[in-house]
Amino acid sequence: MSLAHYNKVTQTATACLDSWSNRDKVRFHVHNPNGIMARRHASDDRIRALVDSGFAMPGALYAHGTLNDYHTGKLFECAQKARVTDHEATYYVQEIEREIAAANAFIDSIAACI
Repeated sequence: MSLAHYNKVTQTATACLDSWSNRDKVRFHVHNPNGIMARRHASDDRIRALVDSGFAMPGALYAHGTLNDYHTGKLFECAQKARVTDHEATYYVQEIEREIAAANAFIDSIAACI
């Protein structure tokens, strides 16, 4: 892999391309500011702010925040692997998207009560 391609995948690309290898797709989602992990960090920050402000109990970190890290850990493991299967490249990203949607629904439910 050339340095230019690596920089495109991890820094400048705005979307994950179907033509990329599974390993590139995982790298995009882990390292790129437009990847799933950037969105997950933003969601985690919102949950943490609710807990810190007292609007949510600390258990929200386990259910929706930074302590709910199984799929993110697996995605980081895939980024370190030499070979990534198609299942790994798509499943963990889909599960993290599902977790973000659940966290957003939780945040919206609290915002409706405030």
